[in-house]
Order: sequence, then structure tokens, then C-alpha cells
Amino acid sequence: MTESFDHILVEVRHGVTHIILNRPEKMNAMGIGPGSSRDEIARAVTAASEDDDIGAILIRANGRAFCGGGDLGSVAAAKAPDTARDNQIFNEKILAFNAVLRGARKPVIAAVHGLCIGTAMGFVAQCDFVIAADNARFGLLEGRIGHPGASDLVPVIGAAWTKFLIYTGEMIDAARARDIGLVLSVEPADELQARATELAERLARMPREALHLNKAAIEAVLEASGRAAGRIAGRAQDAITKTMAAEARAPDGRLFEQILRDEGMEGLKKAREGQYTASWLRKGE
Repeated sequence: MTESFDHILVEVRHGVTHIILNRPEKMNAMGIGPGSSRDEIARAVTAASEDDDIGAILIRANGRAFCGGGDLGSVAAAKAPDTARDNQIFNEKILAFNAVLRGARKPVIAAVHGLCIGTAMGFVAQCDFVIAADNARFGLLEGRIGHPGASDLVPVIGAAWTKFLIYTGEMIDAARARDIGLVLSVEPADELQARATELAERLARMPREALHLNKAAIEAVLEASGRAAGRIAGRAQDAITKTMAAEARAPDGRLFEQILRDEGMEGLKKAREGQYTASWLRKGE
């Protein structure tokens, strides 16, 4: 693969395309639109999907986090909140990106370490397998500031856990993520890359046509079982919620989006602390 990228690295070894999120200074926050990290990931996945020499796709990340969520720079820089139309177009772009991941003709594995929050949760929910390091933590922090982001998780982890994560914005560890069905396997952090690569290379040795057709069959069952209808309905509601996020207020009465514009992420974090600091979930339960 000769194409060059700004936000990701792409390597090919032993029939596996390795897509490496490479914005460590931004905790691999994901942008959207032409030239963004999502755009580059979609192009790399599409190329691997269409390459007969590739048998599996492994997505991992450089730095201390797999992905710290969406890039909030556009929100912080905006002079006015997005309109409902802006948010509907945003959702259409997300739907198109997710369809590329689900539609890949090769198995897609996400190897997650550190933080996997916000939009990254919807991202990994599109993958065939999620392998997590024992230091991985997952969450929908956007729920704490009035934003959407949960609809893609319902078919994967069910309604109750999806509601808890988006209502509270709490983080869960890798073991709990495995217990609720988001994660297939939890590995020691220093073994994550090797273990995920081993799985990808095993899959790459399987009959390519059978993997493609079996994946297509399973995806078809999921779509026919209601995932497709749920995605359309859920994303329509997400557009409304995202529009109303401009009215979400911190416990002290200030608008979260105004705090972000005025004080940046540090100010936003301090405002969130007014909601809670300690987790409600008990360890080991």
C-alpha cells in the first residue's frame, strides 16, 4: 500500500493489514470529513478489504490511549452551536464510516489499550473482535455533557449497560467490558499487540472466501434482526440530542459548550467534577 496518511500508519505483514492510529499527542482523537482520521481509516480499510493478499485487518494505536474520543477542537472553535441540519449531516458521515468497517470483506480486530471513550466506543462496536489490554478503560463521557453516542452499542451490550454508560458517563475496566460482551479477550498490556496480531494472522490463514461469506451471513442476520432499523431510528434521535447539547449545563449552571470554548478541556473536566468523582460501580462486581 503506497498511499500516505497524516493521522494513521499502515503496515502489511503476513497477510494482515495493521492500521495504527497515530495522533498520540491528541490521544488519537478522531476527526471527521475529508482528510480526517476517520477518512484515512476508511480508505485504509477499503483498500485492505479489496486486496486479495490480505486476510485480516488489525486496528491499534500509538501512545497512551487507543482513542480519547472525538476531536472537540471544532466545538471549542465554533462561534455558535451547530444547527439540527449540521448534526444530521454529521450523523450521516458517521453512518457512512461505520458501514465501511462493518462491510469490510475481511475480519476487523481492534486492539485497545488505555482509554477508549466517546466516539471510540461506537467505532470498536463496528469491529468483529475487540481485544483489550488489562489497562484499558471504556466509557461514554459525552453523556455527562449532554451529548449522544450510545445508539451503536445497544446491539452489542444490550439496553441496560448502554443506558448506564450514557446516563452516568462512568468508565468501566477491561474485565467488565468483557463481561458485558464488548470485549472478546483481556490480555496483559505488554502482550496485547502480540496476542492481537496472532489472532489476526491465524484468521489470515483461513480460506478467504469462507471468511468473507460467513461474515456476510452473520452481518445479514444482525441487520435482519433489527440492527439496521435500530441504527436508523437511533441516529435520528442522536441528531436531536446533539442539537440540544448546546443547552446542557454543569451543576453550577454554566453551559458546558461555553465552558469548553472559554476554558478548553481542563475547564470542562473541572466542571464535570461537580457531577461526581468516585465511581458508583464497585470493583469486582
